[in-house]
Amino acid sequence: MVKHVEIEAPIEKMLVGMRKVIAPVAKTIGPCGTNVFLDDAVSPKFTNDGASIAHQITLDDKLENAGAWVARNACGQTNDDAGDGTTTTLVVLGATVDECLLRPENKTQVSQSLMEAKDKAITLLKKQSKPITQKEAINVARISAENEELAQLVTEVVGKVGPTAVITTEDRRDGFETDYKIVQGYEANVGFMSPYFRNDLTKPIATHTDIPVFCTAKKLGNISDIQMFEQLAKENINSIVIVAEEIDPTILGILVSTKMSGKMNILAIKATGPLLEDIANATGATLVSDSTGVTLNNFDAKKHLGKAQRIVCEEKRTVFISNAKTAKTHAERLTAWAAQNPSPLEKKKLLERAAKLSGGIAVIRIGAHTDAERSYLRDKADDTIHAVQSALQEGVVSGGGMALYNLSNAIGTKTIGEEILTKALKSPLRQIVQNAGKDYAEIIKNLPEGMGYNAKKDKYEDFLRAGVLDPFKVEKAVLENAIATAAKFITTHASVVDFSEPKD
Repeated sequence: MVKHVEIEAPIEKMLVGMRKVIAPVAKTIGPCGTNVFLDDAVSPKFTNDGASIAHQITLDDKLENAGAWVARNACGQTNDDAGDGTTTTLVVLGATVDECLLRPENKTQVSQSLMEAKDKAITLLKKQSKPITQKEAINVARISAENEELAQLVTEVVGKVGPTAVITTEDRRDGFETDYKIVQGYEANVGFMSPYFRNDLTKPIATHTDIPVFCTAKKLGNISDIQMFEQLAKENINSIVIVAEEIDPTILGILVSTKMSGKMNILAIKATGPLLEDIANATGATLVSDSTGVTLNNFDAKKHLGKAQRIVCEEKRTVFISNAKTAKTHAERLTAWAAQNPSPLEKKKLLERAAKLSGGIAVIRIGAHTDAERSYLRDKADDTIHAVQSALQEGVVSGGGMALYNLSNAIGTKTIGEEILTKALKSPLRQIVQNAGKDYAEIIKNLPEGMGYNAKKDKYEDFLRAGVLDPFKVEKAVLENAIATAAKFITTHASVVDFSEPKD
């Protein structure tokens, strides 16, 4: 495709696009934040989830859209790292970029100093954190859920399965109450091979129910390798998950176009070695490989396909929910191998694999009277799960923007980067106060030492005692991704984007 090269200050138009993403998201932060309506042909919804809003924004102008991509990418990385804090990431990103562009110094120098200040900020933030108990986790849940019943339920589930267990959500169609169940399942740290396989237009995610699973260690390299699709058609199978070590780009393109045309519902996932073997056993699939003797030519759909009751596939993570008996059998086999293995490292790896296959997965079933309410609660539940687990894993800091506000006062002003963060890290609290309809300068003027401003109650409180808390892991991800993105963005001197004809 023909490219357009922009050398004359592309950052200006990119900044416009970045702000078009940040502006609507910033209005949702805090207890008085408002919602955004996301139009979608399949499932329009109201939400205040920063990741969902940002992901939905694609702009006509190529340079503006490049800036929007920068914001979406920072937001998405925080979502991957911590599962929450996406809105705060965008607020801090916007404020940091604005402060950087006001500096008279060379932008490379500013960028380097900013990255050094980031490391200092994270070290200071860690000193603010404190561990919490399972009982105290409800305070974190309440902030994320904004719903007492949901907060109680998520806290109960995390307490039952543990802070590192897999917890996922799904819509409940047989009632209006939200509940949960523990099922057999497996989590793999791999995702879809192309974003075109996702089936949720508001999030980078693909979900499927009651779907066959095909696993192959053989490369899908030419048309003859996917002749099995004819066999699937004869068996009236119109949905398939393909887990493969390697798929040729041409064949991957055919799979994508087949899915996009609606001829077949396809999801392709890349997995190799032991992980591929474990996924096959977790779903009851017979692996196409030399070790099993099953080839692409003698593959039998009735005998060799696995089955998953539900699959949730993201960019870097897939959860398989399946009651396949082979999962338990394979876990027992791995445990036996570990007992016979003289290497401590290999023994540990085998036992970890066995534990993942044996562990249960908690599924929170979201009940509601309307699809819009159900979608809203599902977003909240996802955020709350990650927030509670993060808090139990790495501790908490003051919530409501106060941790970053306190950090801005503690970091100092000895370097360019520190001067920038002294101002930029106050932005979340400022936005929370503005969303509450209050005067930021007045609130700060009267802020007692060691206290925070609770916008929900419109009063000053000791946040750690009052339970207004944010997970340290989330705030750390905010600093990492917002500041690192800003440091890269301000050094942009040229852009290369797809050329498009000017509109009349």
